[in-house]
Amino acid sequence: MKKFIEKNINIIISLFIILGPVIDLLTGLSTNKTNLSLSLGIIFRTIFLLFIVIVSIFIFKKKKLIIPYLIIGLYFVFFLIGNILYKDNVLINEIHGFIRTFYFPILLITMYSINDNVRISKMLLFTFIPMIFGIGFQTYDITKVGTLGFYDSANEISGIISLLTPIIFIIFFNTKNNIVKFLFFILYLIVILMIGTKTSFITLVITIIMSFIYLVIYSIKKKTYKNLIKISLITIIGIVGIYFIIPKTNFYKNIETHLDYLKVDKVTDIFKDEELIDHFIFSQRLTFLNDKANIYSNANNYQRLFGLGYTKDNKTMKLIEMDLFDVYYNHGIIGFIVFIIITLYVLINVIKKRSKSNYEKYMLSLSALLIIVLSYITGHIITAPTVDIIAVIILLSLMKKNKKDLLFADKDLRIGGIESAQVNLINHIDFNKYNVTLILEEKRGELLKKIDSRVIVKELKVSNNRNTIIRKIINVTRKIIFSIFNYNNYDFSCCYTTYSFSSNKIAKLASKNSSFYVHSDYKYIYPDEKDFREFFDSRKVYEYKNIIFVSNEARDSFIKIYKELKDKTIVLNNFVDIERIKELSKKDIDIERKKGKTLFVFVGRLDDSSKKLKKAINLTNEIKDIELWIIGDGPDRKMYEEYANDNNRIKFFGKKENPYPYMNKADYIILTSDYEGFPVIYLEALVLEKQIITTIKTSDESINIEKHAYIISKDEKTMVEEVKDILDKDIKKKSINIDSIQKDRMKLFEKLFNE
Repeated sequence: MKKFIEKNINIIISLFIILGPVIDLLTGLSTNKTNLSLSLGIIFRTIFLLFIVIVSIFIFKKKKLIIPYLIIGLYFVFFLIGNILYKDNVLINEIHGFIRTFYFPILLITMYSINDNVRISKMLLFTFIPMIFGIGFQTYDITKVGTLGFYDSANEISGIISLLTPIIFIIFFNTKNNIVKFLFFILYLIVILMIGTKTSFITLVITIIMSFIYLVIYSIKKKTYKNLIKISLITIIGIVGIYFIIPKTNFYKNIETHLDYLKVDKVTDIFKDEELIDHFIFSQRLTFLNDKANIYSNANNYQRLFGLGYTKDNKTMKLIEMDLFDVYYNHGIIGFIVFIIITLYVLINVIKKRSKSNYEKYMLSLSALLIIVLSYITGHIITAPTVDIIAVIILLSLMKKNKKDLLFADKDLRIGGIESAQVNLINHIDFNKYNVTLILEEKRGELLKKIDSRVIVKELKVSNNRNTIIRKIINVTRKIIFSIFNYNNYDFSCCYTTYSFSSNKIAKLASKNSSFYVHSDYKYIYPDEKDFREFFDSRKVYEYKNIIFVSNEARDSFIKIYKELKDKTIVLNNFVDIERIKELSKKDIDIERKKGKTLFVFVGRLDDSSKKLKKAINLTNEIKDIELWIIGDGPDRKMYEEYANDNNRIKFFGKKENPYPYMNKADYIILTSDYEGFPVIYLEALVLEKQIITTIKTSDESINIEKHAYIISKDEKTMVEEVKDILDKDIKKKSINIDSIQKDRMKLFEKLFNE
């Protein structure tokens, strides 16, 4: 259970957020049908809060949290004592009020403590679909119009929409598809205008202005004047569009209704009278504030210290709806200090650890500022559990985490070169610096058990349903669900399987800092430029931030065609597990090599389209002093066995989970492929200090294989003569320190991770 919760904490929190409107729907229905003192909403959210508290202390071992919990608990006792001594009321109402108010500081400090382990997609926060269609509860009971969707409180949903408005701009600018971008913004605009409240609309206007200011300054600094013109046009079109839309909205109708009620002809007339300002701008909150201040001034010293509570004369007191004032008067000097100290402690640490500034952080900062301003002016922000989870996620998203989140996408982990390289790369990552998630199309393969236990391995299946329509619906649905939970939710993502469409989509959705891994020289697979472009264009390779190649040759072939993407390319070869290879190579195998023969060992997939193993077989037939061991399996194994024609110096061993004892017995590791990237077998052979004979001349960021291997011709007759000459001269190629190279390589990878 502990491991399950630890690895799925993000999904658990995400599901709670998604269920928010459903919880509110049940709350609204129960409020109308029953006389429950505690709403279903507060019950469900309290259970969630207790769950997070328990998980933080007992699973993530955040023992320091016990101190603030004890302080809050001690204050709660004194708060209840005051209500027992000085009131004659049902305590359940006071407990309800206490939970609503202190939900925020408890959730904030708890989520702050496990922030390195929590990763919530911003897309999850947008759960307003019922509002778009006008389904659900009405914003106002009488006169005014508007819809809340399934939410139960107009002030709370208005607060949520206001806080998320800057985030909608982040998503708008991060989304590359203009159609999706347009639809998303229009739907959100409908939500803002359908609810009918002033706060959400004013927030939209403020966000447009602040976004425009940032982008103008950025464009001037970068001297991207075309971008400046584009931004200005978009802003003007947006403002003009809103201007024409407003008269048809609930927001506009409510303004007219309110002005009629106040018997005021123009909005500007409001500012001529203090009472009108209080009624129209503050919805009489200033009056409520004055009333509560009078009650507080007449209270005894105990109530001033520990709070008035939420009831008076067996009736629920009207909230001021200005959160900080409500906290002060309802919970007194002591309660206010406890609330503020815990909140300020986290906020100060968030500021200290804030990430470097960019557009996203700028807009998140605006959202954080709105949390403070709106809680002070309109309320229902930091004293409303419905809003608290949103506010906490926004505040903590400003903070630079101690550990970054990495995602790799692959097909499966069956034995293979790419799959082994994937496992080795992941296992070389420093888990003290990074959280790692591996998403597979199929969670299967012998190499699964080689993955470090700290890696979160998930499966995102690709449907193979025979019905095309059903298959597409299933795959699109899975993609949408993945997007909701993971959109730009990682610090780095990588499509590790070059050819996999599924891995390709996952990597691009998961992070803006995305990489595409190319493991082979594709000019040999697609010699025609049109086919070459079609392969990479279909994977939208230009949308990635980095394109990683395992060899210089593969990179050169790519930029010869994609010159415009040259600056995105980088050469970073694969990793091997040095100690494991050496240890496994010592294992005894019940087979002996032939005496007096030179042993060649081939390890790889038996696929003639690239490996051309017939050449190695022919080499063995021509040179009688050679014995050839073939380790591996594939579609052409039977054809190769027939071609070997029962030559007893050629042995087929099939696929081996541990090929290293066979390699360890070899005099030479041989490769007769037509094309490769930078074969992992080279690195494994160098670790075992084995001589290499190969048709593939390649290099990476650290190794030029010509210095460490014999490069032979791909022509069979020439190959035979060259190998004879190598065996006659018996000159050893120099070894190399793979460990040192891999340490330097990981430093380069960490630069990519940290961008």
